[in-house]
Amino acid sequence: MSDDLSGKSALVTGASRGIGFAVAAELLRRGANVVISARKPEPLEEAAERLRGLGHPGKVVAVAGNSGDAAARAEQVATAVAQFGSLDVLINNTGINPVFGPMVELDLDAARKIVEVNCLAALSWVQHAYRAWMKDHGGAVVNVSSVAGLKPAPCIGF
Repeated sequence: MSDDLSGKSALVTGASRGIGFAVAAELLRRGANVVISARKPEPLEEAAERLRGLGHPGKVVAVAGNSGDAAARAEQVATAVAQFGSLDVLINNTGINPVFGPMVELDLDAARKIVEVNCLAALSWVQHAYRAWMKDHGGAVVNVSSVAGLKPAPCIGF
């Protein structure tokens, strides 16, 4: 399998730092053009500038938006297709856990927010990508998950 992603484009969610930033950098290194997304505009634009400064061949565009916002998800996908002519790779990297403690005490609004961002937003990005490009052209989707998907961390959700 080739390392070369020249002519391909990707959307990486949660890419202002950490895993998402590193994935975006690697995609750019391999020649892909990348749309990065995150909730906060300033750190996202700083990340885009750092990625541009790496000197990789791919181009990067930042589109800020809350992953819980359906319009923001649609805009991020549409931007990839409009800017780069395709959306070949979707990296679902956004996730939250704003609570700590036993599930029997979990606020149901917090639970709804966790499910909205960690599950439904990821599904929504896949649906948008499929409808906008992948249905007719194919592509790849990578859903990033916490290690807590295999084993919960102490004092979270017990």
